[in-house]
Amino acid sequence: MSVDKIEEGKIQIRLTEFDIHELITTLIKEIKGGLKNQQKIWYIHEGESKIFLDLSLLKHIIINLISNASKFSPEGGAIEIKTVVKGNDFILTVKDKGIGISVEDQKHLMQRFFRGSNAANIQGTGLGLHIISKYTELMNGKVECKSELDKGTEFIITFNLKAN
Repeated sequence: MSVDKIEEGKIQIRLTEFDIHELITTLIKEIKGGLKNQQKIWYIHEGESKIFLDLSLLKHIIINLISNASKFSPEGGAIEIKTVVKGNDFILTVKDKGIGISVEDQKHLMQRFFRGSNAANIQGTGLGLHIISKYTELMNGKVECKSELDKGTEFIITFNLKAN
């Protein structure tokens, strides 16, 4: 299990150069079939498209964020993805207009097995964001969450490309 490998320090970072625009465009095509009825994904990219990170870990992060955005959003809702390469930073943003996360729950989001108080009727294990946060840390990044109940959630993940 990923969590055990992370906590035992057994995940090795394998940095490679790849095209982030190409990666996300491909992932969106793969994920579309798993979205709720009429949900759409909007994607924009700014800046250079070649980045140097662990492709496999980043893929897991992106898939998990999109999956969560879909799961916690209504049918017909839009999921917005934005990637920006600016200076030494790569910024990934995934935003939805779903059920949102309370301020109190936001304090515990990255904890293992934590589930938001308003997510009881939505399937999940409470491991996804924990894994995202650990993968992000492994690549010297940081995770930020902006959310308001019934208005949606935005995850912003920032990597310093020179730190890897």
